[in-house]
Order: sequence, then C-alpha cells, then structure tokens
Amino acid sequence: MSNSAKIMGRYTLTGTVKLVSPLIIRAGVYNDILNDTVDDIVVTYHDGQPFIPGTSLAGVLRQMIQDIRPDADNVLFGSIDEYKGTQSALQINDIPLENTNISVRDGICIDDVLGVTKDGAKYDFEVIESGAYGALRIDCIIRECHRNQVNIIEDALKTLANLLENGISIGARTVNGFGCIACEDISLEHYDFIKQECVQAWLLHESGTTITIPEAPIVAKNDLIIDMDCYLEDTILIKSIFEARWEDKLEGKSEDKLLTLFIPGTSVKGVLRHQCGHILHALGRGTALTNNLFGYSNDKTKDSHKGRVLVNEVYFDTAYTQEEQHRIRVDRFTGGVMNGALFADHPLRNTKGKTLTFPLHIRIKDCSDSEAGLAMLLVKDLMTGQVTMGANRTIGCGRIRGNSVTIRYNDESYVIDGSGKVVTGQVETLESLVQSLHQCKEDTVSAKEGAHE
Repeated sequence: MSNSAKIMGRYTLTGTVKLVSPLIIRAGVYNDILNDTVDDIVVTYHDGQPFIPGTSLAGVLRQMIQDIRPDADNVLFGSIDEYKGTQSALQINDIPLENTNISVRDGICIDDVLGVTKDGAKYDFEVIESGAYGALRIDCIIRECHRNQVNIIEDALKTLANLLENGISIGARTVNGFGCIACEDISLEHYDFIKQECVQAWLLHESGTTITIPEAPIVAKNDLIIDMDCYLEDTILIKSIFEARWEDKLEGKSEDKLLTLFIPGTSVKGVLRHQCGHILHALGRGTALTNNLFGYSNDKTKDSHKGRVLVNEVYFDTAYTQEEQHRIRVDRFTGGVMNGALFADHPLRNTKGKTLTFPLHIRIKDCSDSEAGLAMLLVKDLMTGQVTMGANRTIGCGRIRGNSVTIRYNDESYVIDGSGKVVTGQVETLESLVQSLHQCKEDTVSAKEGAHE
C-alpha cells in the first residue's frame, strides 16, 4: 500500500514584496490596550516591526485563485470536510517589512444628500506608508496524493506568480486604494525528489529547475478594468490638518524621504460613487446598483456589503507646482472684507506651459453588462470634464479631464482618445453595454429629465 503523504517534490516561490500603496493590516485589539490616541493600529511583532501575516496573504491568494483557476482551489489550499478533508499543499511565511514608516490618517463620512461631513463621523487609523519591502517565500509540497494533479498545481503556481508580480491588494480598505503590493525579482523553482541531483540541490539550498512565469497580466474574465490618463484643468486641493507649502516640507529631507502629495483612494472612490449616483438618478434609477457596486453600511440595521469597485490612490511628483493662494471672507451685509479673515490655501497646479497627466485606475470585479454600461457613462463624464475632486469644487478647483483611456472587459480591449473617438475595439460593443443599462429594469423609479444619451 502506497503512502499518500510521501513527499515527491517541492516548488518554491520567492521574491521581494514592495508596498506600492499604504498598507493597513489591523492588529485586532482595541485602542485602549496599545494606543489610546488612534482608533485602528497596524499589526506588528513584539519588537514593533510591522509584517504581513501569512494568513492574510493566503486568504487573498485563495480568493484570487477561486476567481481565475477554481479547479486548483482545494488542491493548493486544502478543504474542510468531515470525512474527506485535505491538507493545504502551500506553506506561506509571514513577510517582515523593512524601511517602514507608520503614519496616521484621518477619515470622515460624507452625507450622500448634503455632500458635507456628518457630525461625529471623524476617525483615524495607522497605515504603513508605501516603499516598505520584505522577503516573500511560498513553498508548495508535492505528495503522492498529488501525482495526478501536478500539472494543475504548476499552472496555478504560475498564475499566483503572475498575480504577485503584477500586483495584488491585501489588508483593509483595498477598494479605496490601500494595500497594493507587487513582487520584484520573483522566481518559481521546482525540485523533483525522484532525481538525486534535485534532492541534493534542495538540501544544499541551491537553485532548482526554473519555471517560466507568464508575462501578460492575468485577470478574471468578468473583471472590468479602466486605465485613464487624466490632467488638471486648473488646480486641485486635498485638505490636510497639516497645511503647509510643499517647499517648506521638503527642507532638510533626503531624496528618499521627500513628501508625496496625493489624492487618497477614499476621495477618488467617493467622487466616483457620487457621479454614478448622479447618472442613475438622471436615468430614473434608485440606489441599489450603486450600493452593489460600491458597497454600503447601515448603522440602524447593522447590514453591510463590501463593494466591488477598486481604485488606486493618485500620486503627484514635484513636476506639479503647489501655489499659495490668498483668500478673504466678505461680510454679506456690508459687502466689505471681514477683519482677521485673511487666509491662504496651497492648491496643486499643472506646470505652466505643459500639461502633465496622472493615471486613474478603476477595476470592477465580477462586472455585469449593465454595470459595465454605467461605467461607460462614468468614463464619458470623466473624459468630458464633468467630474471634480477635492475641496473648493464650487469655486473652480478640482476639475479633472481624461486625456485617453484604455478599457478591458470580457477579453476585449478598447482605447478611446482625448476627442472621444474609439481608436481600438468595436464602438458598437461599448454602445451595447450602455443599452444593457437602459434595458435593466431593476431599481427603476420615475424617469427624470436630463438623462444621459
């Protein structure tokens, strides 16, 4: 009788994980135990070093494999069954992070109707800023029971390597741009223990047989991906409690410690949600589609749903200029300037004489045709400059406009230039997606004037 647990070989997946965006992996304790000033703190070892738990990484990778290679789910990660449960073939190590910088961010809740901050809805949380890195190691143990599944396992490991190389999201608030990590110098190697030289290489910590990793990014078929190059029509202002000029914050700092100005993913997603709600309202729809896409939380019923729209934070470099703009407050009764009401903002502006673009990335997981149609109308509004972000939007700040956009959906790719012309892909297909939204009868209310054509 053969031993089904006999080890026949190993695969090793190694590389260097780097944080592309800030990471939040919560410690799971209340703030009065470790920190009485911050609502949420990040997980660390006993000596204070932040790390990515192997359990967090395993959960994310399993979910992604279920979406792309469901046949390899139980083979790689095991299954729980009273009589036929299987052990996971993977051993995923924690990733201790180096070059870490833990900072505190503030969050608010915006009233959907009034568009202002709700009272008592301010909170704060710790994040590990981008730039931190750590060593990745995943071992896959091939046993006798996997003899007929080796090809499935190897193909699934190639998929995992491709996903890690091109970037995945892990931790909390991933739909708001947090937790994006990518693996550099990734390597997938195989040790066949039937061969003596492979056993020797494993015991001596030498390299095994290199497995080629696919270069093209692998995405789930039903995912909708929008990559848009945008530019500022004038200025943008994302307020912070630490208001100061960019130049003041750069003084005395080394090159790798320069301040980065950015639009938080929470701001990007909030604006996109509001614009989608505006589109649906114009079409005579309610809020069900918006809630399904962007998620919701009801404090009264304690009901909540995670969104399927993922965005990235937008980072600006020093090619953008931050200007000091003085403002005053006018007395509405006398029409004169109020005493002591002079203040200054520091909005960000494109360099004069040159239009600088920044990337806007949107992904909708498991997107339907009607939801893709809504996304097409959102793209139209972005390309025509109907979307504003940040503060002072009612006085001319924060208007962005798309310069070009690439859309991927159902294994098809579409490119739209700045004039709105579809230069790659079938325009009829995009129009059919919009028609799917119009024909969808769910959540329909009385028709409104000004509907999108």
